Amino acid sequence: MTVPTKYANSYVPVKYFLSSYRALSDGRSGIRHLDERLAEATFLLSEWKIIWIGTCAVLRTAIDLFRVDAKSCLSPRIRHEITVEWNAIKYQREDHTIFWDFLRQERDNVIHEYQWRAYEQWIKPDGTFRATRLSLLALADDDAKPVLLMKSGPFEGRNSLDLLKEGADWVEARIFGAIRRAGFDPEERRGLVHFQPPPTLNGGILSDLSDDAAQP
Repeated sequence: MTVPTKYANSYVPVKYFLSSYRALSDGRSGIRHLDERLAEATFLLSEWKIIWIGTCAVLRTAIDLFRVDAKSCLSPRIRHEITVEWNAIKYQREDHTIFWDFLRQERDNVIHEYQWRAYEQWIKPDGTFRATRLSLLALADDDAKPVLLMKSGPFEGRNSLDLLKEGADWVEARIFGAIRRAGFDPEERRGLVHFQPPPTLNGGILSDLSDDAAQP
């Protein structure tokens, strides 16, 4: 990540230096948006699809960006561990099915074939389901709530939104694991230009970046 020298005295958490983490952050925003929309009584069933595929694609991209981060101007130790993590995902697919059989496959199914494995359903307070309405504009008289489920594949029957959240947690674990193995804390602040820790004065941080400008 190249930044202007005017930010020489600006410091951000190590995690924000990785393009993969910044993509993950956007993916989590998509999850929150979908979660909120499903809770709205005026939400049209047709509207969840674009949020769904966008979020799946961004979370998949976060992993693809490992190859970009591995060639960046970050610490050599981080670049190495990112490469190790990517190779593990690539060559040990049975250990990372949530990427290969969900995030990657779901995105490919929609982009290349416009096929959706997630589908809408109504769930009652007792855990049973009832027939899908044309839209969520029609208020249910049995307190049923809208839910997205997986209709096929290795995750058939799973709550689609929960699976998306699980995918985001998996992506974060891969990123944070690589950072920690490299000897850094994902939350520790480093200089945007020189990647050095903030100078200290009497044991305290002399210069730091405000929270509202934490993301480069």
